[in-house]
Amino acid sequence: MASIIKANQLQDFGGNSIITSDGAGNLTTQKTNYPAFYGRLASSQTLSRGVDTKITPFTTNEIDTDNAFNGTAFTVPSGKAGKYFFTSALFFNFESSGNDGEVVRMDIYKNGSSIMRNQLQHSGSGRDIKYYSGQLNLMVDAAVSDYFEIYGYMADSSASGTLSVYSPFSYFQGYRIGS
Repeated sequence: MASIIKANQLQDFGGNSIITSDGAGNLTTQKTNYPAFYGRLASSQTLSRGVDTKITPFTTNEIDTDNAFNGTAFTVPSGKAGKYFFTSALFFNFESSGNDGEVVRMDIYKNGSSIMRNQLQHSGSGRDIKYYSGQLNLMVDAAVSDYFEIYGYMADSSASGTLSVYSPFSYFQGYRIGS
């Protein structure tokens, strides 16, 4: 024999709502992945050859649920310490030719130090890297006031040409996944 329980709200012993229903089958839970943020690079950024450079500002199509992302860095807000998932992608462009020994890398920084790196180094001859798209994904414990940033680095054996990160394809985003 089957039983049916009908309710529009499930509460804990303290009277706090855990799950609610709107009567049409749509549930709302009190567990959310907030804070959450997203920003795409506002414009292409030229990088100095051989220098770690903070990539900024990530202000196009910005989402910022807790006012914790200023387009440059995400800072864990008060009461929101926990486990976080961050992801970033950068699209690098070498506007030079005839060079070998290209290096590109991207880093996620936590409190001013690199904690995750993705790097590509081309040391062959006869083929040049013109474009490189890199992505980083990271789950990390974060305390209140910890801050996270994205850095890029480009170098080549040529002393000429422009090194840049393209805006339409470069982004930084993250969200809290738990306590």
